Amino acid sequence: MKNPFATFTSLLLVACFGVIAATEVSRCYNQEVPLPDVVAVENCDKSPCTFYINYESRMSISFRAPRYLEHIAPRAQAVVMGLNLSYPLGQDDACDGVTNTPCPLAKGEYIEYSYGMLVLDIFPEVGLNLEFSLLDNDQGGQAFVCFNVDLQLVKKN
Repeated sequence: MKNPFATFTSLLLVACFGVIAATEVSRCYNQEVPLPDVVAVENCDKSPCTFYINYESRMSISFRAPRYLEHIAPRAQAVVMGLNLSYPLGQDDACDGVTNTPCPLAKGEYIEYSYGMLVLDIFPEVGLNLEFSLLDNDQGGQAFVCFNVDLQLVKKN
């Protein structure tokens, strides 16, 4: 059964932003790390999502904290033409993106996290796979939530 609070949160995002709705994503390569309850990528309901070069694309995730979390960080890994690349996010503390409660996060607490990802103009128009995760720095950088999404980077006309 789907989490009714997650469904409500997704509908609230649509009502507030209009262009953000739940996005179909897949599990990360490490199958033990759970998917968020809801992933919402701006203007995208299923892969591949279009990200515009030199523009910021917004995404948000909602999930339940699996344990007490105090020091968390976002991580983005891109697979482009067979190469694994870390993408610099410019956000070391994921608490900066938590929108519904202050950190630290209590076990079982429902969390909403939002991030605006700027696609630097050094990137060519290319398709890639993005793995986005949140890490628990108090557990050696262990991912506690993760998703994969295919992206198409394009120049905006």
